[in-house]
Amino acid sequence: MTRHRPRIGYVGVSISPYYAEKYRVRETAIDALQAESDALGYDLVAIGRPIHSGEDAEAAARELKDQRIDFLMIQNAACSAGEQLYPLLDVAPRVGLWSVPDPSFDGPVQLSSLVSMSHFASLIKTVVKDRDIPYKWFYGNPDSERFRERFAVTARALRAVVGLEQSRIGWIGGVSPGFDGMVSDADAFRRRLGVTVEPIDLADVVDNAKAVEATRVAEAVAEMRGAARSIAVTEDEAFDRVARLYLALHDLSADEDYDALAVQCWSDIQGLYNVAPCLAYGWLGSEHRFPVACEGDVLGAVSMHMLNLMSDRDGSATLLDIAALDPDRQAMLMWHCGVSPRHFANQDGIAWVDHVTLGRNADDGPYGVSGDQVFAPQPTTVSYVNEDASRLLVLKSEIVEHPSKGFDGTRGWVSKTYLNGEAIDIWDLLNTLTVRGLQHHFAMGQGDLTRELMELAAWTKMRLVEPVPYADYLQRDGVNV
Repeated sequence: MTRHRPRIGYVGVSISPYYAEKYRVRETAIDALQAESDALGYDLVAIGRPIHSGEDAEAAARELKDQRIDFLMIQNAACSAGEQLYPLLDVAPRVGLWSVPDPSFDGPVQLSSLVSMSHFASLIKTVVKDRDIPYKWFYGNPDSERFRERFAVTARALRAVVGLEQSRIGWIGGVSPGFDGMVSDADAFRRRLGVTVEPIDLADVVDNAKAVEATRVAEAVAEMRGAARSIAVTEDEAFDRVARLYLALHDLSADEDYDALAVQCWSDIQGLYNVAPCLAYGWLGSEHRFPVACEGDVLGAVSMHMLNLMSDRDGSATLLDIAALDPDRQAMLMWHCGVSPRHFANQDGIAWVDHVTLGRNADDGPYGVSGDQVFAPQPTTVSYVNEDASRLLVLKSEIVEHPSKGFDGTRGWVSKTYLNGEAIDIWDLLNTLTVRGLQHHFAMGQGDLTRELMELAAWTKMRLVEPVPYADYLQRDGVNV
């Protein structure tokens, strides 16, 4: 499948008594949008000629429809007529309305762009309200800081919206025992986000791992060993198995054109191959920016992929649990048992160790290879697509220094939390997550992507997870909160 970057269309409408041509409004807009296209990851399809009538707008709409536009920026290059709007609303599933300031606040009005943008918004909300057309407004010249930032948020959000619409997720081995809440409704996912989920037999993947060429395995093992600050793995052959599994998953994703994988990492794979696959997953994230969700968590895989699509960082997001609270420091420990990519690590780097839980009380353990690292202080975004893509968690946070390193595995202490852009106390956050019944996994990406996530939720009609302040009485989602 050939995937495309978001295709952003542009058209500038006006009527002839005003001066869009004199002030080169369209040319300036197109030049600016084109200049930003590579940095923001979209393709621009622009109509450069003046659109002065309803007939002109119909002709422009016909041209743009053939280009599979994902988002149409309708600029009121100057005062515009309502009849120019309607044909353009058929071009794309999402619309931007853009007005620019007049060149002067004195004398005869030159553009009157703002008036027409407000007019167009009212037509969408009244005359064609049954179509429920989503739109976002923009104001300012294209070189203004406010316009550039507002548009950049949209471009990054659209990368995720359009990327998810084209995504294929490989689901290997189902979920780990008892994690039934992570079994998604594939039809609902496809309907709401466009994501396709394809089941894959775990035994077939293990057979492919066993068949990988020995020279490729040796090269991968050498690279993995060379990346660690230390190695404390009981069984040396564990590196061979985990490298084979990494290569088999890499080959599978390339051959089948998957965008992410969700893989059951216990307990079947230990019986099939005597391996803890954490290093394989983390290595795909750090070296290939490819997200792999452990424990067969399809919702987690989609959430990680969503963050990657928005992010300009080189590495993949990771998947974590909330493992402990430190209320006195307003902090919580986000942890998993060794799967996070190594680019999250602080200056101490990552160590390769036996898995910190699997096999430790069993006769056939321990299993390797897993990661051990403490995350570097940094801004992060925590998110998760819940309820078959009907509700979205949007949490800004900071990884902070803490007197305790936290449990062995891959982990970091998180504080300074903001839910939907609003500061939230750690007790209120725990209460919200628990009362709302969210999954116990959380995708974490580097940097602050909360604005982009909130915009994606609006485009896709996902509800945001609303806060539930802590209380000592019973609170029930949908009943008294």
